[in-house]
Amino acid sequence: MAISFITLTTDFGTHDTFVGQMKGVILTIAPDVRIIDVTHSIPPQDIIAGALAIESALDAFASETIHVAVVDPGVGTRRAAIAVETNVGMFVGPDNGIFTAVLARVEQRRAVALTNTNYHHQTTCATFHGRDVFAPVAAHLALGTPLVQLGKPIEHLCMLDIPEPQTIGTDLALEVTGVDHFGNLITNLTRDHFDAWRCGVALATMCLSIGDQTITGIASTFADVAPNELVAYFGSTGRLQIAIRNGHAASHLGADQDRLDIRIGTGETNH
Repeated sequence: MAISFITLTTDFGTHDTFVGQMKGVILTIAPDVRIIDVTHSIPPQDIIAGALAIESALDAFASETIHVAVVDPGVGTRRAAIAVETNVGMFVGPDNGIFTAVLARVEQRRAVALTNTNYHHQTTCATFHGRDVFAPVAAHLALGTPLVQLGKPIEHLCMLDIPEPQTIGTDLALEVTGVDHFGNLITNLTRDHFDAWRCGVALATMCLSIGDQTITGIASTFADVAPNELVAYFGSTGRLQIAIRNGHAASHLGADQDRLDIRIGTGETNH
């Protein structure tokens, strides 16, 4: 059955022609497919950021979607190129852990290494597998090509060690996993992890410390605090985020320079 959507997630940016070339290859093979840019602003070579971006956007797409992800500092090396079939769609990209966050929450059915060059671009550049391997493979999948025709089965995929919150006394120590366009800090604390940890303690009594600054309570939205005040909330990523209402939290807190000491507790936090 033909698939109508292919998403693209890369660290290519939009200044160069890389994304346009990938789209050209896809549409040459599958002209009726619709291509959706999830983002091309993943920090260069930041595989964990790419993994979390794909996971955060996943629920917005139908389960028949093909997701192409290219954050690939190992391009041209012996790392495998893969396609993975799951219960929520197909994933095409390098075997470098970029699908770790997704595969932790979905049913993986089968995976292949993309060894059949009949489904690659006619000329292949060792440094541009996004155009020459992943784009054409995704297009052929969209046309209904069976996964097994694309290459040899692969059982063990590379998985990243994505940091999880650490228990320190009665607190959880968090890490920043990303900064969005508005300067909001995205932490590694998911709502599920938080709910299991807090054991019914009210959101209003939570205390979050970021360096020498403190936030009392977990809010629903930015408007729960006054302008220019820090606020903590669970955003659309499903993770706890830290923002400044009408401001830029990353610049204010220096998150782009030093690793922040972030802890959350049910009262005063320990340092």
